[in-house]
Amino acid sequence: MENYNDQKKPGERGFGTILGYFALAILGILLGAAIIYGLFLSFFAPVTETTIEPEVIEVEEENNNLPVVVESENSLADVAEQALDAVVGVNKHVYITRFGEQSLEEVESGSGVIIEDNGYIVTNQHVIEGANKITVVIPGKGSYEAELVGSDAMTDLALLKIEVSDLVALPIGDSDQMRVGEKVMAIGNPFGYFQQTVTAGIISAVGRQVRMPGSDYVYTFLQTDALVNPGNSGGPLLNLKAEIIGINTAKIALVGVEGIGLAVPSNTVKRVINDLYEHGRVIRPHLGVIIDDWLQYGEVEPERGVIIVDIAAGSAADEAGLQVGDIIVAIDNSDVYYLAQLFDRLFSYYPGDTVTIIYYRNGVREEVVVTLGERPDNLPAQVEIEEPEPEEETELPEDGGEPGDSDEDDEVGNTDDSETAGDLEDADM
Repeated sequence: MENYNDQKKPGERGFGTILGYFALAILGILLGAAIIYGLFLSFFAPVTETTIEPEVIEVEEENNNLPVVVESENSLADVAEQALDAVVGVNKHVYITRFGEQSLEEVESGSGVIIEDNGYIVTNQHVIEGANKITVVIPGKGSYEAELVGSDAMTDLALLKIEVSDLVALPIGDSDQMRVGEKVMAIGNPFGYFQQTVTAGIISAVGRQVRMPGSDYVYTFLQTDALVNPGNSGGPLLNLKAEIIGINTAKIALVGVEGIGLAVPSNTVKRVINDLYEHGRVIRPHLGVIIDDWLQYGEVEPERGVIIVDIAAGSAADEAGLQVGDIIVAIDNSDVYYLAQLFDRLFSYYPGDTVTIIYYRNGVREEVVVTLGERPDNLPAQVEIEEPEPEEETELPEDGGEPGDSDEDDEVGNTDDSETAGDLEDADM
């Protein structure tokens, strides 16, 4: 008979099972306590803000040819909007006698630009030359009689003053910073009728040496392809910051030639108008030499410079020991390659200032310190030198001239008249 004594009766539990249930209960109690503590910290404990210092890593630049970040500039429309109200018409009036009666009549018109809001205006000297009366027309405001503060024939600039305040004026920029290819804008009154005409172009060349017909101008010009016409004389040439970087003065007026305009650089304008304001005239330094361009190709030094053709006795150059035949190549370490550039360099100084002139004598580079004198007001800018006739004639090329010569003189006209101009002659400094 089988024995069932080891089988458990229904309802009976072993000791191990009871112990397992007890351990499970304790574990549940601990887990619940942990959850309650965590909720307590989340809702009631204070929050501590932690600041993490960013790590600064110095990176050595490996490529120096990175793109240049250019300061944003105005559009041409922005420039025009800022500048138009500062461009004025300038009219010259003279007395004319007809049938025994004399009347004051307008005979010429040009342009000008307001440089001070209290009525100071820059224009060309040839626009107002010989005027018995000068009037300035401000678009939207009317016509005002202007006082001539002063004018300068050598730079073809004049400073006017009208008794009006709170005008729109334009700042004068730095023409030395202009680069070939930069965009520019010309504003003026072509033919005295098309007021505030805007044309745009680029800087075609800087430091352009050109002889002005009817003027003793021997400084350099900015060349632009912005169109100018008769009546534009005296108007501003502007950069994209709406700064005056030149005063439009002339254009090449040959048949078939377009887009060659010339402007007096703004740094020359600054010097001239400051002198006109302070003294009523321009005070220039003087070396006391007659000079001409020097250009030599080959092994002889220097290749370029300005040669002294004659020296005035007792002048600054004479007292410093300079001689005829010396070739000036620099002033205070600023190179001088041609005649007009020498005038530009010296125009940075006043009578009494000392400069170091670097020159070549018989192929040897030398330098001398010169105390500049003052240029007399009645001294002509160009002096013709009578050259001795050659002992025997030299045959010319079949085209009748040296390479580079033209059959006709270049025609250079200001924006009011067209005249003929030849090469630069010897100039007196």
